[in-house]
Amino acid sequence: MKTYIYPENLKATVKLWFWNVRDFIIICTGVVISVMIFAKLWTPVPMAFTICYAFITLRAEDTAIMDYMTSAFRYFCITQREYRWKKGE
Repeated sequence: MKTYIYPENLKATVKLWFWNVRDFIIICTGVVISVMIFAKLWTPVPMAFTICYAFITLRAEDTAIMDYMTSAFRYFCITQREYRWKKGE
């Protein structure tokens, strides 16, 4: 008899270390392209973009830093906040 081990949540996204697999592939591709550009042109700009993307897409407990930044920007800059005062009884 064969035993199969399934994850607890079958709908969860696949993670590789601190990133989703899609983000990890983008980061690896960015690193390879950045190293090739750095070797040819001696400019670290593409590597800086790749490092920034890697930092922004870090995931901790199903929340990425980009999700947190988007929520904070929406809260402080876009959405209207309502304040209501009621007279105490």
